[in-house]
Amino acid sequence: MIISMRVLIVEDDQNLAETVKTGLEESGYAVDWVSDGFSGLEMVSAYSYDVIILDIMLPGMDGFTICQKIRSKHIESPILILTARYREDDKVRGLDCGADDYLVKPFSYPELYARIRALIRRHNGSHTNQITVGQLALDSSLRKVEYAGATINLTSREYAILEYLIINLNGVVTREMLEEHIWDCEHGAFSNVVEVLISRIRKKLDPENKEAVIKTVKGSGYAVKDEKP
Repeated sequence: MIISMRVLIVEDDQNLAETVKTGLEESGYAVDWVSDGFSGLEMVSAYSYDVIILDIMLPGMDGFTICQKIRSKHIESPILILTARYREDDKVRGLDCGADDYLVKPFSYPELYARIRALIRRHNGSHTNQITVGQLALDSSLRKVEYAGATINLTSREYAILEYLIINLNGVVTREMLEEHIWDCEHGAFSNVVEVLISRIRKKLDPENKEAVIKTVKGSGYAVKDEKP
C-alpha cells in the first residue's frame, strides 16, 4: 500500500547518520542507527524493517557482504545503498548483491526521502502515495488525512498508527506489531499508549462512531476494512 514507519541506518559517518535520522524522524519514521556492519546484521536479524539504508565502507563487515547475508536469510526488506563509491562496477555489484536502489554521496535529502517512499510503495505493491478506503483518504507524501471530506489533524504518532493499519488493510494488526513499527529501539511504547492513541484517532475521525474506520478485533488487535458494497 503506502509508507510504513521503521527504518534502519547502517552508517559509520556520525554526522551524516544523525542528519538522515533526524530528517526521517521529523517525517514520522521510527529510526534505528548503528555504525558497523556486524551490528547492522544483528539488528536486521532481530527486528523487522521497512527500509534498510546501508553504507558500503563499514567497520567490521562491508555493505556488500551485509546485503548478501540479509538476502541469504530470506529477509525481503528493501535495501538502499548510500555510499561515496560511484563507479559503475560498484553499482552493479550492489544491485547484484540484492540491493533495491543505489544512491551516491553527496546527495540531496529530498531525493533520498523520495527514494525511500518509492521503495516502500513498491514493496507493498503500490505505485501511488494516495489511498482511499471508504470515506477515508490518505496521502503519504503530504502526510494528509481526510475523512468524509474534512481534513483530520493527527499527531505524528497518530498518523503513523493509522498509516500502518492501512498498510495492512483487511488484516489484523496486533498491539505488538504497532509497537515494533512505530517506536524505535530507544523509545519503546509504554503501558497502554497504543490503546490511548487508537482512541484519539477514532474520536478525530468520527466521534459518533468509534469503529467507523478502526475496528477492534476481539482478543487480537485492530483492523481497517475495505468494506465495498
